[in-house]
Parts: sequence; structure tokens; C-alpha cells
Amino acid sequence: MKKILSVVTFVLFLFSGISYAQNQSSAENQEKKPTFWFGPKVGVDLLTPTLNQGAIEDQVKSNYQVGFFLQFGRKFYIQPEFYYATQKVTGSELGTPEVTVNTLKVPLMLGMRLINLKVISAHIMGGPSASFLLKESVTNPNSKKSNFALQAGGGVDLLGFITLDVRYSVDMSNSVSAQIKQLSWDSGVNVTLGIKLR
Repeated sequence: MKKILSVVTFVLFLFSGISYAQNQSSAENQEKKPTFWFGPKVGVDLLTPTLNQGAIEDQVKSNYQVGFFLQFGRKFYIQPEFYYATQKVTGSELGTPEVTVNTLKVPLMLGMRLINLKVISAHIMGGPSASFLLKESVTNPNSKKSNFALQAGGGVDLLGFITLDVRYSVDMSNSVSAQIKQLSWDSGVNVTLGIKLR
């Protein structure tokens, strides 16, 4: 875990330096528009649709993620993301009431900006997402060390620096027929909120 945090810290400092250099360059040429952003992001996986505040709070406590993103490009862009995710699941197979699972989630999104009204802009995105098991509160020999999914969705940018994404996720470890049957809310809706810096 310490190695992962060290790598994340190094990458943040590296891209902070790149961003600073870009800002210096753009100061010399005011017409040049930014093509790189980065920033922190938090998210939650919602598995059950509900408007009940208590139920939503329970889902947020059980399935949350914290990390950061990088974004390259303007009209079309590529957006790698890195999250430390925590999920609490029932441990019926192991005879325990609840198991906490920590994973490293790495989505790689390809996106396109649709409209830009200055105060608010809209975009769509899609791409693969990989999850790697880091730790379990109870060891399960049947746990998968990695998992791959496809995500697709859209979002909005508010005031130029607040970004909100909603994505639908389909597990790629299942067969094609299972994936088709999986097209329901239970496949997972991922909601993330971030701050865009440059």
C-alpha cells in the first residue's frame, strides 16, 4: 500500500510540474487554450435505485472510492483515472456477516465534449476499467485478483472546474449471453465528482 501511495504522490507532483509549465507557456500566448487537466475525484457505486436518504447513505458507506484523474485533449480526450476503492459485501460463503474488500480501480476513458455553454458543458465517455485486489478483511481463496469491465456514460462540467460523471458498468469476466442479461441496474452505476485543475 505504501508503494502505491508513493507512486500516486510522485505522479501528482510530476503532472503538477507539467501543468505549471503549461500555464507559464499559455501566459506568453493568451490565445492558446488548455489541453490538460488533472485533479482529485471521489465516487460511489450505486447498486440499488432509491430516493431514500438513509439507503443512499448506506450505499455510499459500503461502496466508495477516492483518487485522481488526468485528462488530455479538448474536443476529444483521453482520461486515465486511479482510485482506492472500498466495498463491503456479505460474507455468507465464509460464514461472516460482512467482508471489506479494498481494490485499486483504473478506468481508461475516451471522451467527447458535446456542448459548451461556458458555465456548463456536457460530455460522453466510455472505455475499459480494471480492478486489482489489494486487501480483504477476511481471506477468501475464491476471490479474483483482478477484474475487467466496460464503462459508458456521460457527465457535465460546472463553472469550468467541477466535473460530475455517471457511468454504467458491465463486467467483462462473464460470457456474452451473461453480459446481455446483466444489462440492469444491478450491473452497477458509478457516480464520481471531481475538481479540474491545470
